[in-house]
Amino acid sequence: MKRKAGWTSLMLALTLALSACSSGKTENAENGSASGEKPYEVVYAYPTFDNVPPDIQQVQDEINKISKAKINVTVKLMPISSSAFLNQINLMMSGGEKLDMMAMFNYSTQVSKGVLYPMGNIMEQNAQGIIDALGPDYYNATKVNGISYGVPSIRDLAQDYGFVVRKDLVDKYKIDLSQIKTFDDLGNVFKVIKENEPGMVAATNQTNDSILGSYELDDPLGNDLGSLLNNGQDDLKVVNWFASEEYEHMLRKLREWYLAGYLLKDAATNPESNAAVVKSGKAAGYFSQMKPGFEAQESRVNGAEMVAVRTLPPVAKTDTVTNVTIGISAQSKNPEKTLQFLNLMYTDKDIVNLLDWGIEGKHYVKVEGQDNVIKYPDGITAQNVGYKNYSWMHGNQFLSYVFEGDDPDVYKELDAFNKSANKSKALGFTFNGESVKTEIAACTAVLTQYQRVLQSGAVDVDKVLPDFLKKLSDAGIDKIIAEKQKQLDAWAAANGKK
Repeated sequence: MKRKAGWTSLMLALTLALSACSSGKTENAENGSASGEKPYEVVYAYPTFDNVPPDIQQVQDEINKISKAKINVTVKLMPISSSAFLNQINLMMSGGEKLDMMAMFNYSTQVSKGVLYPMGNIMEQNAQGIIDALGPDYYNATKVNGISYGVPSIRDLAQDYGFVVRKDLVDKYKIDLSQIKTFDDLGNVFKVIKENEPGMVAATNQTNDSILGSYELDDPLGNDLGSLLNNGQDDLKVVNWFASEEYEHMLRKLREWYLAGYLLKDAATNPESNAAVVKSGKAAGYFSQMKPGFEAQESRVNGAEMVAVRTLPPVAKTDTVTNVTIGISAQSKNPEKTLQFLNLMYTDKDIVNLLDWGIEGKHYVKVEGQDNVIKYPDGITAQNVGYKNYSWMHGNQFLSYVFEGDDPDVYKELDAFNKSANKSKALGFTFNGESVKTEIAACTAVLTQYQRVLQSGAVDVDKVLPDFLKKLSDAGIDKIIAEKQKQLDAWAAANGKK
C-alpha cells in the first residue's frame, strides 16, 4: 500500500502540473499544494467500540500522502469511545475546539440542534462523487427542508427482516426453512427445537432489547411515536403503531410462544448479548434485521454456522439510510475542503481501505489469487492487529476489501439489494420534534417501562397492553402524531408525494 500510495501521489503531482492552466474550484484547490499553500487539516471524529488503535498515526500518515497530493488536505483521525461520543462532541462544540467532520448515529437530532453545516449547498461543487455513488434516492433521503446536512455511509441502506438460527439444529432435525413464509410460521421451527432440545429455548432477545428486537413492520418515522403501517408501503397516514392490529397480533403470538417455553424467560431483563446466549447453548437463535452477507457475519459472532429465514422483504426507510451518517461541523473553518476530503472517502479506493483496514503488508495481506479479498498477515489476529476500524461507518463500503470468510461478491450483492429494495413512501422525511419535545420525553419513558416486557412475551397482553396505550395517550402521543402528520403532509406536498 505504501508503494501504491507513493506512486499515486507522484502521478497526481504530474497531472496537476500539466493541468495548472485549468479552471474550477477543485482544481484550484489542488493547485494550492503546488503553490505552497498550507494544507487544511480536517479533524474527523467518530465513535469506536474498541480502544484507540496503536498504529493510527501510521495509517493517518499514509492517508495524508494521498489526500495532500489530491486536494491539499490532511486529516486527523479522532476515534472516541461510543459511550462518551455525544458528550465529547458537545464539549468540543461548546468549547470552540477544532472539529470539522463527524460520523453519527443520531442524524436528525444533530440537525435539529443546529450543529451541522448545510453541506447540500456546496455538494455539487465539492463532492459530486458522493451524489453519484449514493444515487438520488439515497442522497435525497438526508435532506431536511430541502437541504442535506449529512450523507449516509454506503452500506446496507435497506433492511429485510427475519430469524437467524444455528444451522446444525436445522440440519439435525430436518427443519425445512423454505416453508417459513411469515412471522407466525416461525412457531413451527420453535416447536421442533423445544421438543428436541429441552435445555434450550428457540429464541433469545436482541442485546439490550426485547425478543422482537429490531424486527419491524412499520416505518417508525424517527422514533416509533407515530408510524406508517406496512413499512411505509401503503400510504402516508401516521398512526399509533402500538394501537394497531398488527402490533397486537405480534404481541399475542409472542405471549403464546413464551407460555409454550419457546422464548428466553428473562428476555425482558437479560443483560447478556444475544451472541453470548447462543454461544452458551441456552438459545438457538434470535430475530433481527438482515442484509446480504448477514449469515456469514452472524456465524463469526456466534462461533457457530448460522442460517437465516426472511419473513419480510427488504425495504429502505429514512431511518435505515440515516442511521449511520457523516456530517460537517457547523463550526468548521473550511467546510469546502472538509467536503472535498469526505468526497475521497466515497471515491478513492486507497483512502477507503486505509481507513477501513490499515496498511497493506502490516495490518492485512491480500489472499493469493483474489485481488479484493484480504486476511491478517502471519502472526496477526483480530486481538493483536495494530489497526482496526469499521468499514460500514466510513464512506463507501463498496470500495472496501472483503475479509476472508465473507462472500467475495458481498458488496455487489449489497449494491443490488439497495437498488432493488422497496422504498417507504416517506423515504427522505425527517421529523423535527422540537415543538413536542416534552411529549416525546414523556412517551419515551412509557416505552422504556412497557415495550421490552410486552415484546418479550413476559406479560399478559390483555392486562398490560391497555395500560401501555393509556399511559402513551396521557403522555401526549396523539399530539406527537398530529405534529408528525402535519410535517409529513408538508413534506409530501413539497416533494410531489402522495
